[in-house]
Amino acid sequence: MERLDCSYKRTTPSERRLLVLLVLALLLAVALIIALAVVSYYSASLLQSMDQTVDPCEDFYSYTCGRWSDEHPTPDTAVEYNWFADRTQHMLRRIRDHLQENASDSEPQPVTQARIMFKSCMDTDELDAQGLEPMFRFLRDIGMSVRPVLSDEPDTTPFHWVPIAVEAKRRVFQDLLVGFGVYPQNTNRTVNRLSLGTPNVRSPLPGYRDVDKRIDARRRKARTSKDSEDEEDPYSAAFLQYLAQVIGYIYKWNTNSTDKTDKVKNDAFDLAIKMAAIHIYEMDERLTHIMNEYDESELDPIEMSVQELQEWTDGGHNGSLMLNWTEYFTLMFEGVENVTLDLEGEDKIVVTNANYLRDLAKLLAETPSKTLELTLWWEVVHVLAPLTNRDLRHLKERYIEKVMGGQAPEARSTFCANTVNYLMGMAVSYFFADTTFLNVTKSKVEEMLSDIKWAFSSLVRSVDWMDEDTKLATLEKADSLKHFVGFPEWLLEPGQLEIYYDGMEVNETAYLFNMIGVLHLYTVTMVNSLRQLNLEDNWATDPTDVNAFHTFQANAITVPSGILQFPFYDLGLEALNYGAIGTILGHELTHGFDNSGRQYDKDGNMRQWWSNTTVEEYVNRTTCFIEQYSNYRLEEIDGWVNGKLTLGENIADNGGLRESLRAYRRFKERNGHESRLPGFESFTDEQIFFLSFANVWCENWTPESVRWAVSDEHSPNHIRVLGVLSNSPEFSRIWKCRKGSAMNPKKDKCRIW
Repeated sequence: MERLDCSYKRTTPSERRLLVLLVLALLLAVALIIALAVVSYYSASLLQSMDQTVDPCEDFYSYTCGRWSDEHPTPDTAVEYNWFADRTQHMLRRIRDHLQENASDSEPQPVTQARIMFKSCMDTDELDAQGLEPMFRFLRDIGMSVRPVLSDEPDTTPFHWVPIAVEAKRRVFQDLLVGFGVYPQNTNRTVNRLSLGTPNVRSPLPGYRDVDKRIDARRRKARTSKDSEDEEDPYSAAFLQYLAQVIGYIYKWNTNSTDKTDKVKNDAFDLAIKMAAIHIYEMDERLTHIMNEYDESELDPIEMSVQELQEWTDGGHNGSLMLNWTEYFTLMFEGVENVTLDLEGEDKIVVTNANYLRDLAKLLAETPSKTLELTLWWEVVHVLAPLTNRDLRHLKERYIEKVMGGQAPEARSTFCANTVNYLMGMAVSYFFADTTFLNVTKSKVEEMLSDIKWAFSSLVRSVDWMDEDTKLATLEKADSLKHFVGFPEWLLEPGQLEIYYDGMEVNETAYLFNMIGVLHLYTVTMVNSLRQLNLEDNWATDPTDVNAFHTFQANAITVPSGILQFPFYDLGLEALNYGAIGTILGHELTHGFDNSGRQYDKDGNMRQWWSNTTVEEYVNRTTCFIEQYSNYRLEEIDGWVNGKLTLGENIADNGGLRESLRAYRRFKERNGHESRLPGFESFTDEQIFFLSFANVWCENWTPESVRWAVSDEHSPNHIRVLGVLSNSPEFSRIWKCRKGSAMNPKKDKCRIW
């Protein structure tokens, strides 16, 4: 029988070198194939979106995005749709798929807890079986009645609202009547201070928080702009109907005795429910009025002692609902370890809107106890009710459909993925954290950011309206800019997620209290920070966010891994990358020097660090932007862009494009011209840059979505493209746009940097 030779044969050094070269060649070939595939995919996507029958010098947005809606129809669940929304949905589907997988023994505990939270959200049968009891339990926990008394009889019993407002903040991070926080002091960001101002009207719980913000803004705008005081706008009518439906449903819940059932059906009782809704609505309108009366962003914070604050808000008012600030702060920090308040000494209160607090005190002095109780009850219930059973979810969804024009609810799995991502974003980001990103993608993005910082600095050196000392200070701030790219590296370190979510508990059958538990940790972290020094900067958002951010007080930008995807990044050609993510990076950097960011120095402290002459010159130049954008007409609603509201974002848009183009030219100086984009062989690399920039802002819109957009600090996407490019002499030169065309108007172009 022949013997099998299993002896080991040594390879020679030359054979080993050849093997290594073959492996490297194979890897290079694979990378090249992938890169070509990505470029071809982007090329096809761009071609499908373009309408090349449009003259690019008359409307570059329509030229680039004219057919985008054909390939990207707006989902039934959305009012508007753009690349950011598209990629967010893509990210949520990926998150959902990961959350649905079985837990592994090797994954961090918070990742397993995120899966449990998702499962508790998906189990709608359990939610229906529990009914309203979880919400009732929470109401009892914070000291509220499950069902406030419905009666026309005057209520002389004082309503002690301060403990309820404190408990709502402590347990679920919800502001009631006043906005409370512990934030870095503006003039010394290393130190934290107690802060008071207008309440955050957005829901602290995920799910409907963004749509609620938009609906409330639209309802309030319609209320103030209606032609007649006696005329009721449709938004308010829908809101009142929803209020009455929810109150009625809650009163009927588990009232099994016959006489109770008869009473619910009684016309007088139905009237009481409607009257309660009206009381809540009217109080809501009065609170909204005093919140909107003062633009908090334009008010300088005032530092007060508790006694000074008390004297300010008392103002000679009488009544049982008066503000007691010593009680408020004492209760807020009750049981908090390592924090002993000194309200008569070092613990000053930073008040961001003192006039609101003064007018609130006046309103409370004039308000019946029962009305305030109803109002606060509703503020909590409207957040919690849609997170209970099917009936209350459907009432919420019907209300949204009525106000927003027939919008169907999104898939439950997407809703739950969004919920878990919002509450446990760092744990969810573990699914996408890998060392390859840190070693390859992050370094490339940081190189691009370095080019953009260089470009900004070169622009600063070239301006003639800044004095030399201010220029040097501006360059120093730009050089000191910190950045957070992708995800925090500690995500990959064993035990770090457990520390981050220390104290968290979840249960498969406790959906509402799972969420409440996470929000309670937010509050614990916040109040415990009062005596801590801010010596390190944190991420402004979770890595899964499809967006980017600038933090004034940290002099830092955050670029999550969520935005480092098609069509923003990794597009195969650097002309595409600099046109897309590069202009976004430049946008965020420029925010540090916009009308708000310029007020913070390189250390993140608010102070005047520019000379008076430079500030005056800067303000003069911003007038051009205000006038330019205020002249963009929105035909869909017969309205105009608010150039003052959008000023900061418009400055950032314009600076970001200019910086990224200059940075791309620097890249080409190092690396030479790139290959042509397939299907675009007749286009130059810088024309491709501008196409990539405009493509990022492709969107679908309707008259309804434009109404939402005009109240936002960002200009509508198509205006962002038209406004920036009509200010760009480089664009006009590269696209050969004659003077006097829409994209190259005869009037002077607006420019700061």
